[in-house]
Amino acid sequence: MIHNLYLIDQISGICLIHRKYGTIEFNQDLVSGFLTALKDFSVEFSKGSGELKIIDMRVFYLLLVFQEGVLCTVAADKNDDAKIAHKALTEIINRFANRFRGELDNWSGDVRIFRDFEGIIDEILQTGKVAELKLKIPILKIFERDFRKTQKQIAKKGLVISEEDLREVTDKKPEWTSNRLPKQIITQGFLDKQEFKIAHLADGFHTLSEIAEESGRPESEIQRIMDSLDDLELLSFIEIK
Repeated sequence: MIHNLYLIDQISGICLIHRKYGTIEFNQDLVSGFLTALKDFSVEFSKGSGELKIIDMRVFYLLLVFQEGVLCTVAADKNDDAKIAHKALTEIINRFANRFRGELDNWSGDVRIFRDFEGIIDEILQTGKVAELKLKIPILKIFERDFRKTQKQIAKKGLVISEEDLREVTDKKPEWTSNRLPKQIITQGFLDKQEFKIAHLADGFHTLSEIAEESGRPESEIQRIMDSLDDLELLSFIEIK
């Protein structure tokens, strides 16, 4: 989700509007100063094109758009769609500029005049959820039936398996994850022995990046293994909200 949005005056560096939807915390004054300095650099670097794409901050990313004398940035989860977020920021800037262009020309520094625009931002960003994508978890079909049966049992108790549950790693796995694919996959050359072992991490509890981390292989290689399993119709994907 989008955790924070900052709308900053490019000339003064003052944060005009801040909207918080998630858990990532920032000091507004520090953020304004940092982003304004970054804006100056990016304009020079991009020869004034007025746009800086994505800044990777490891656990999240910053997306910046600046035009019409306003810098708009969000801190978003990495599984958010950057293109959707970018489109939303552009719409926010355009609507903000159309509404406040006259006020900004002779602005006294009072940010209270922008408060009525906060609701428009909330609407455009869908309270931070506009760019969210459903997380797809790979699962071998030999695991899927028992996995879904477990989900139904949990649902009867009024619960669901969420992305947060996937982050709680334990050594204890359900008994059905001990099932194995036919060894012909190796003998017929579809996967080697190590890839065969890695394939069984597709148990409905590991994301692609988690499989890559646990196996010590690049994520691109894990994607290739999953593609091979998918081509063999041995793999499914479960959507996690």
